[in-house]
Amino acid sequence: MIGELLKLHQMKNVFIKSLWMLCCVLCFISCKDDDDVKREEYDPNKPVLLTSFSPDSGRIAEKILLDGENFGADPQKIKVYFNNKKAPVISSTGKRVYAIVPKMPGDTCTVSVVIGNDSLSYEQKFRYQISVSVSTVTGNGTATYKEGSLAEATLSPTYVCVDNEDNIFVSVRQNPYGIVKVSETENYVTTLIMGTGSVIIPNALCVDKHTEIITVPSEHSLTGFFTCDPKEAWAPRGRSFRIVETNGYPIPTNTWKHSMAACEYDGYVYTRFWEGQIIKINPKTYDAEIIYQTPNGTSSGLTFHSLQPKMLYFTGYSGGIANGLYSFDITDPGNTFKRLTASGSGHRDGELAISLLNYPWQIYFDPDGNLYIADCNNHCIRRVTTDNMMETVVGMPGTSGWKDGGKEEALFNQPRGVGVSNDGTVYVADWGNNRIRKLAIE
Repeated sequence: MIGELLKLHQMKNVFIKSLWMLCCVLCFISCKDDDDVKREEYDPNKPVLLTSFSPDSGRIAEKILLDGENFGADPQKIKVYFNNKKAPVISSTGKRVYAIVPKMPGDTCTVSVVIGNDSLSYEQKFRYQISVSVSTVTGNGTATYKEGSLAEATLSPTYVCVDNEDNIFVSVRQNPYGIVKVSETENYVTTLIMGTGSVIIPNALCVDKHTEIITVPSEHSLTGFFTCDPKEAWAPRGRSFRIVETNGYPIPTNTWKHSMAACEYDGYVYTRFWEGQIIKINPKTYDAEIIYQTPNGTSSGLTFHSLQPKMLYFTGYSGGIANGLYSFDITDPGNTFKRLTASGSGHRDGELAISLLNYPWQIYFDPDGNLYIADCNNHCIRRVTTDNMMETVVGMPGTSGWKDGGKEEALFNQPRGVGVSNDGTVYVADWGNNRIRKLAIE
């Protein structure tokens, strides 16, 4: 019996030693393989060649492998771009670069590699997969306005804008009409002004990113609007501009001016009337000038391009501008004014020139130059990317409802307002659901 136990003990020792030796061999092979990887240095006398990359689609922070030749072994000397977004480069063997997909480079991406004086792009395209999470900031479906905590407050939001401190300003158009401030930090919805339609009829507000003054067009008079200055705790001040120069264009007679936009290029505030006049207003003297005449129709979206401060964009949902997105250079409107989307209404993604909208309302650019659109009757939030592609960010085209969650499940009901914070967070005035919603997009 003792002999058998001794034999088993000896066999156990042999097994353990064998296992230990196997691990050492595997470790040695693995280490040897790592050491044997040839890391080729960049040769400026030879061309950089691109062959392929994988995977061909993915989300933010995912790994991508770029294959080619003459990349060099120093990752700090290699630059990789997805459209205009720079991607972190982790390592390189000279023939393969390991990089990380950057945040929101666009729906369809051209992948470029820059090394020394060489700059090349892969023929194949990378498809960026957007990750969207939708949540409710405030509102519970009740239209009647009530101030209070985010959980208690109720409102019927139509338009939104966001300042540098992430305060959300909202136009409420459910009589009584008003302007309110929503603060996630303070967990409160605060009334700035509230009254009947004869006192204030607020439309699409804008924020000057330098002064942080909120400007709100109103329909209560032809030239009336409001300003809310943070230095005065955003107390609304009634203002009236004076048209001192018409440039031969007719003076508007209808009070409908549905949106305003602050211009970083010249410091003026711009608005558009239903009759089509584009007017710029001096925010200090309130002198105004008509600079161009567009077709008539209602425009509830007016904004300047975040990277091209002379380019003014607007949407239309009625009249001669119905269901369209338009743009022009404010320094040369006569030669640059054009419709960017196809004629007609509906829902179609793809190239901007063939895309379709259905009753588009407020619009706003993010810091990277992507344009967000509250596509009201499609019950969606749309986006025009920097490479002029229209895509549906969230919402089910033609299906209304209310549901928070991811891209595949979130629902909206006639969203009318959209604003973007400095970090790219999108806020939505979900008018049909009487809620302010938030989109965290990656």
